[in-house]
Amino acid sequence: MTSCRSRNDILADIENELEQVLQDERLPGLSVGIVVDQELSWSRGLGTRDLATGEPADEHTLHRVASITKTLTTAAVLQLRDRGKLSLEDPLERHLPEFAEAKEVAGQRDQVTLLRLLTHRAGLVTETPLPTWSTEEFPTRDEVLAALPQTEIVLPADHAFKYSNLAFGLLGEVITRASGQDYFDYVAEHLLGPLGMTDSVYWLPEDQRHRMAVGYSPDLYRDGLKPAPYVGLGGVAACGQLHSSVADLARWISLQFRVGEHAIPNDVLAPNTLDNFHQPRYSEPDWSAAQCLGWRSLRVGENVYHGHGGGIFGFASQILFSRPHRIGAIVLANLWPYPMIQSLTVRILERLLGNPDPPPLTPPALNPTDHDSSRPVAADAENGTDDRAGLYVAEPGVPVHVAVRAGQLRLEISPLWPYPLHTGGVLEPTDNPLAFRIRGGRGAGEVAVFEIDDRDVATGFTLGGFVYRRMM
Repeated sequence: MTSCRSRNDILADIENELEQVLQDERLPGLSVGIVVDQELSWSRGLGTRDLATGEPADEHTLHRVASITKTLTTAAVLQLRDRGKLSLEDPLERHLPEFAEAKEVAGQRDQVTLLRLLTHRAGLVTETPLPTWSTEEFPTRDEVLAALPQTEIVLPADHAFKYSNLAFGLLGEVITRASGQDYFDYVAEHLLGPLGMTDSVYWLPEDQRHRMAVGYSPDLYRDGLKPAPYVGLGGVAACGQLHSSVADLARWISLQFRVGEHAIPNDVLAPNTLDNFHQPRYSEPDWSAAQCLGWRSLRVGENVYHGHGGGIFGFASQILFSRPHRIGAIVLANLWPYPMIQSLTVRILERLLGNPDPPPLTPPALNPTDHDSSRPVAADAENGTDDRAGLYVAEPGVPVHVAVRAGQLRLEISPLWPYPLHTGGVLEPTDNPLAFRIRGGRGAGEVAVFEIDDRDVATGFTLGGFVYRRMM
């Protein structure tokens, strides 16, 4: 950490800012940690892990860390690559023959490789076509595999960044088959155990729920928060099922610094594999961000951070680290959706690295998935397309505006709660007047299907596993 101010002064500023964020953002609690090289050097539990008791969190309090799970899944794939069990260039079909039945809408099955799945460049849909985010439990492994004939490849390979939870769920199955071990057992034996991540589990027994923070969902129209449902990820658990703590995620970040003179013999990942893990594979056109294997890298001024965030019912999470400075930060909130968690984590690291004026708290930038988004798409007023404009909200509090702009029906971010899950896309008409193919944004290539009432007025739509209900 380089600054003319003392480390204690900087940490005091960080803690004061976090306390203010709790008040301003209506957060029940935050668990925060700072990693310097191989140590968790500072941690705090702010607010409460449980609004009913007021009990604070500590570094061992469990949170669901959602898509941070993807980085462990990636590490497991790299281990198996190093053991000669697979190649990153392998088509998915080589390890999952069932994938031969997947639908080639705009991409080819043989181009869906493990490498492209790891970097979200395979063009695979975001979720299995089965009900997911609107259910009490995601479909099982067998159900996900049985649904592959209805699963679509919606963008050509390498066309654009296309985030896919399903991709990492299927990579979990690849790990099972290539290793001869159940995915969860493999990760526990080859990653969690060797790293001393003793808090972390995928499936939490009921009698261990007391170790967890209580997760909450926002009420977009009132001040109160409501306890979030607990929804297991079933057959796609390798994309986001992990429960972990600040203490354990500090060990995960510390591993990322074990290169060169700091390498540990016989560690879980060889130094050259760690370099491979962090190497940018695809950069955004403005060089502001890049996709690595599992990790996303982010440029802030002269600093480049690697990291991953996560969001799941009741919990938002973010880890970021700077390899050159050997410093990282962990921020876990027991509220989801919470759109500011990445920028909050950036502010912590920027302060630690001596930036007196770090970037303000803002929602994450949209990841472009179609660089030709200027084509006009005429809104078909005769078929009622204009009548679909309005505010829609999906549980547990994800809003989106459907708006008509310059002849295009678009998905726009809502000032009500700026969580950009399905924003940034254009809805292009299909032969079905209720179905629209999305161009751009997270939903690129997928189909939004509207519901209408007996007055021919849209009441909601489904997209990417979410059910959006019209509010106005």
